[in-house]
Amino acid sequence: MTKKDRYKNNLLSFISRNRFFSTALVICFLSLFIISARLIHVYIQNKNFVDFSKEGLVSSGNKKLDVLMEIPLKNETEKNCWQEESGIWGSQYDITIINTSDYAFVNWTLVMKIPEEGRIDSSWNADYFQTPGQLTITGIDKAFTKTIHPHNSIKIGYVLYSNNLMESSSFYLSGRFLRNPLREIDFVILLFASGISLIVILVSLFFYQKLRRQAIVDNEKIESLLKLCANFIDTRDEYTKMHSTHVGSYSRQIAAEMGFDDDFQKNIYYMGMMHDVGKVLIPREILCKAGKLNEEEWKEMKRHTNYGGDILANFNVPGIHDAALHHHERYDGTGYPDGLRGEEIPIQARIIAVADSFDAMNTNRSYRKQLPRDVIISELTKNRGIQFDPEVTDALLNLLQRNELSI
Repeated sequence: MTKKDRYKNNLLSFISRNRFFSTALVICFLSLFIISARLIHVYIQNKNFVDFSKEGLVSSGNKKLDVLMEIPLKNETEKNCWQEESGIWGSQYDITIINTSDYAFVNWTLVMKIPEEGRIDSSWNADYFQTPGQLTITGIDKAFTKTIHPHNSIKIGYVLYSNNLMESSSFYLSGRFLRNPLREIDFVILLFASGISLIVILVSLFFYQKLRRQAIVDNEKIESLLKLCANFIDTRDEYTKMHSTHVGSYSRQIAAEMGFDDDFQKNIYYMGMMHDVGKVLIPREILCKAGKLNEEEWKEMKRHTNYGGDILANFNVPGIHDAALHHHERYDGTGYPDGLRGEEIPIQARIIAVADSFDAMNTNRSYRKQLPRDVIISELTKNRGIQFDPEVTDALLNLLQRNELSI
């Protein structure tokens, strides 16, 4: 497993264990998804033109827009109009477009019916285009009438000469509403929720990185201390130098092959280094004896598992006590100290038992030389399901087959 894969797995493990973080992550992604969908919806709506029309009304509107046209009255008695000598009436028409919505109204066009013979003399605050019987009006930038802002209005107007005063007019108004999602409370709530959850995520990741760096430093310190202890154990016997470190390394590789997570692999490495710690209490003359041990010496040698279990009873690595105590149990139940059988034996002890025996066969001992590769593989295969856990044995054989363990 690469460093990148281990980091990803550790991060996923952190997320799964931290409910607060995982809840914030779900809220953040859900909020961002809804916000994205809302923005797309608003974008599509903002591109659409809306139309309003009324027939034969001086003033009318709907829930979003009002169009008001004042008939030519200066006050209740005085008309804002005049009659030429030719009998043609000149009159000033003031129009107000009121935007009662929460959104700006843009790209608008107002089309009004006027008398067929009518003639526009002057106009203000907009662009005017006249055809027989119709007047088309659009806003202009310089008069600030191109955009009708929310809850606001614009005033436009023109002077018209015609045979008769125009007391009403049909109109047609079209344009686009520019919806601003920030004016919608549910959108603001979603932004707030996503922002808070994002802050929680970033703060959690910051502390995760900080704790991870501290954990790396702590693990390095623990590993250095355990290597020191392992070296002390192994130096009592010149034939077992580096044995504990090898067993730890092999155990970690077997655990990885079996699919255990990084925490388990790290802990089994520590257990492998400390599995023979009980031998510090075994007399050196027994440890280094070149010949066969007598019955009393063998009884004393076997006690190293109990000694190791007692020494590591309060060591803060899950399973290390059982690993030291039971790494000489056999899968068929004929091992020591308790004669456990099969899966009664803790998995850590079953892994270390295979790694321990492999390293013993793969190195010189006081009672024999290193065994050849084919003999080691034969012994592992022969004792599969008898001395060793079959699954653990298969994992080691797979590593040997791929030449990931050297012999």
